[in-house]
Amino acid sequence: MRYYILDTQAESDLCRQECLIAYMNSVPDGDYKSQTTDWSTEQQRITDNKYIVPVCPNLGTFGYAIETASDDWFPTIEE
Repeated sequence: MRYYILDTQAESDLCRQECLIAYMNSVPDGDYKSQTTDWSTEQQRITDNKYIVPVCPNLGTFGYAIETASDDWFPTIEE
């Protein structure tokens, strides 16, 4: 999966808001639209604590760096 890479929580919040708006503008009205309130939850990758937001196909690069996720970005789930 590809993610926008952001330095601050404020940038992450703005990016998630812009992604939600762009995506919702492409979805017909209906139950899905009325039940969707966020593009994604707040996430930070553990390698450098930068904020990551899933890329929105309706928004493009949005002026941020985009990277493909790797396994070391996320905590390992202990069984």
